[in-house]
Amino acid sequence: MLIQDIIQAICPLQVVGHSDDLQNLDIRHLLTDSRQLGSEAEATLFFALKTDKNDGAKYIPQLIERGVKTFVVEKIPAIPEIQVSHGEQSRPLFMVVEDSLAALQRLAAYKRSLYKGPVIGITGSNGKTVVKEWLYQLLKEDYRITRSPRSYNSQIGVPLSVWQLNEQTELAILEAGISQMGEMARLQPMIQPTIGVITYIGTEHGENFPSLATKRAEKMLLFAGCDTIVEDPTHQNIRTCAGVMRALGYDEDTIAKRILQQTHETILEVNLRKMVENVRYYRSLLRDETMLTCMVKAFGYGAGSVDVSRALQDCGMVDYLAVAVADEGVELRKAGITLPIIIMDPEVAAMDLILENNLQPNIYSFAVLENIIRAAEAKGLEDLPVHIKIDSGMHRLGFYQEDLGALIARLQDQKAVRVASVFSHFAGSDEAGLDDFTHEQAHYFAACTEQLEAGLGYTVIKHICNTAGTERFAEYHYDMCRVGIGLLRGACTLKTTILSIKTVKKGESIGYGRRTILNEDRQIAVIPIGYADGFDRRFSNYGGEVVVRGKRCPVVGNVCMDQAMVDVTGADAQVGDFAVVFGEQLPVEELANKLNTITYEILSSISRRVQRVYLYE
Repeated sequence: MLIQDIIQAICPLQVVGHSDDLQNLDIRHLLTDSRQLGSEAEATLFFALKTDKNDGAKYIPQLIERGVKTFVVEKIPAIPEIQVSHGEQSRPLFMVVEDSLAALQRLAAYKRSLYKGPVIGITGSNGKTVVKEWLYQLLKEDYRITRSPRSYNSQIGVPLSVWQLNEQTELAILEAGISQMGEMARLQPMIQPTIGVITYIGTEHGENFPSLATKRAEKMLLFAGCDTIVEDPTHQNIRTCAGVMRALGYDEDTIAKRILQQTHETILEVNLRKMVENVRYYRSLLRDETMLTCMVKAFGYGAGSVDVSRALQDCGMVDYLAVAVADEGVELRKAGITLPIIIMDPEVAAMDLILENNLQPNIYSFAVLENIIRAAEAKGLEDLPVHIKIDSGMHRLGFYQEDLGALIARLQDQKAVRVASVFSHFAGSDEAGLDDFTHEQAHYFAACTEQLEAGLGYTVIKHICNTAGTERFAEYHYDMCRVGIGLLRGACTLKTTILSIKTVKKGESIGYGRRTILNEDRQIAVIPIGYADGFDRRFSNYGGEVVVRGKRCPVVGNVCMDQAMVDVTGADAQVGDFAVVFGEQLPVEELANKLNTITYEILSSISRRVQRVYLYE
């Protein structure tokens, strides 16, 4: 959208800057969080939002330095030195408004007015994101769909979602969430749904509403002028989706076929709101000045590194991300992740990728150090941030204390890299029986960091605590802690659906190798998950179980590559019912214990062919 059209839409009190020079500038991105600035800075419009805790205006100088030219502000900041340094003709354009958030919402309402296609507007207390994602899966074959990203259903999130509408959009699916009276009246002009969807309305986030009836009435304001409103009285999300499909003109056969296909998928649900709660918990254990690194390697421990990283970046409580190899870091950069990213296992062949994508390598040997110095010098770089690993007893990777003299000498003899942090890794911080060794590791690490800082002549970030160490050893938090699997505690549910149910007679066998011989007639269900999906073959023949309608049902026969069989006798199961592999009713820790392994292995083994669905409720 051209600047001149944006000015007309938001009706600023004043426009300050060289509007003539910028009037033909095409704005493609709206920005409310300076940390999420992408590569197209000149095509980005920044809204300096003011909240009780922060003022976006203070980030304007750094955004100008990074190439942003246009801003919506409530007051013009004092930045004459930046204006001069960029030359008279490159001064930024400021649109001065009374309320930056209201201006953002006016722009979104204008953008919505330009779109003439159908809009599905979803509100409720629970289930909004589930319904949105299911509708997307059900309808994507027929429509080019624009939908709310992640949990963008708030006063800020809705306008950012609406901004994504474009000439290719054939159907929009937008969420609306409110927490107090008066909010829906501001969201409705931006969404203006043609089909309204109400999911379950309960007491969640109800502290600012006099009653449940008042809360419902406030939510219903979204549907002013709406052609159709869909609400399933049983609050079954899949039935709600069917109602929306009817409103769009689908016949019953097509609806049944699509829903059958959808519900037959195996899904890993990742509750990002719960993950952020976990981040908040670990942050609460730290001093205010202590930083937090979140590990998102191995495809985010199976949860999906991009979406997980976006949520971690958006929550504002994370200082670094860390991945195993450079390709993982590149993927995050391409997805718009701007947080510093540490590469824990930098390959020699990937040094150019590391430098080109602003990634920070772990240096664990002299060979790696030399490779990164040569690569940085070849590009004329100086002070590239690197992270030095100390082997304090894990005996995996890292420098010994006797290596530090030579390491310091080499670091002093070059300008290409500069040490950002020094770290090590506890070998047994989760086991009380190994606490003495944990203390030995910490003391060794402290001696190494003292020697290294003295030799370098400057202080560095120091960190040794992993998830368990963060919880159990506050005295070793130092400057930063690293949290990995703890991020996903209680946040993941793996579930599949029942494909078929048949009665198998006494004396008959189940599956390959006839491992299970029935001693009585049983109801046997087939579920579309096997060892190729990450459902371990060791769960065969009563080694594992799933939860169907609240009842634990044992696995019978051998787990196959793509399917498994479970005994659902007495569960009142039906074809299409969910079978929960792990979740609230069957914790993933229990599965790990059965296999004598750790939750890392269970989660990271989930195949990428398993669909990931991200929830924010």
